[in-house]
Order: sequence, then C-alpha cells, then structure tokens
Amino acid sequence: MDQAVRILLLEEERRAAMLAGDEHALRRLLAPDLRYVHSTGSADSRESLIARLTSGHVVYQRLCFDRLAVTHMPDCALVSGEMHAQVHRDGELRDITTCYLAVWLRREDAWQLAAFQGTTLPAH
Repeated sequence: MDQAVRILLLEEERRAAMLAGDEHALRRLLAPDLRYVHSTGSADSRESLIARLTSGHVVYQRLCFDRLAVTHMPDCALVSGEMHAQVHRDGELRDITTCYLAVWLRREDAWQLAAFQGTTLPAH
C-alpha cells in the first residue's frame, strides 16, 4: 500500500475514534509522548486528550477533515489539512474550523500521531 494512502487511512481512523470516544483505538493511534495543541492554544498529552474524549467532557457531534495533503519520509509523515467540527464542550455547542498540521511517526513498525497543531480559520 502506498505510504500516503496508509497515512490518510490512519487519519480517518483517528477521526472516527475521536467521534466515538473510542479509548482502545485512541491508545493505538496516539503516541505516548503526544503533544496535541488545540486552536485555542491549550495543549493536551495523550492521557489528557483521551480523558477529555472518553469522559464526555468533549464530545464531537460532527468532525470532518478536508483538503488533506501528505508529505512522507520513511518513518515520518506530515498531514496538513482543514478540520471542520461541531463540538459540545463545557455545556456549549461550538463550531470549529481550523487548519492543522499532524505529525505521524513510525516506531517499531506502528504509525502513531506524535504531534498536532490546529489554528483557527476566519469565518467565511
């Protein structure tokens, strides 16, 4: 399988796991040393992000990735794109539109998301 296609499939698995709050899938996809920076500037570790997504503190009602591009090397892949989401957080429903950069690393033949940075896009 082409490496770029494989990475895009992993991005889809991550999207589905975030929507479902699937702890098992998130633990498989997210690196233990993950640094996940939200468009608000707040940051999560792997454990704090999983806790948010599985506790109901953050619930994605809708989550779409768009305009994805993959740059890859043997053990590293960068995914850039847009994220469009509707999130229920802190008792409030929010629409989020960001551009993002995700860093996937292959360690011991398994790809995991090691870093994520989102930036809010202006409303159209």
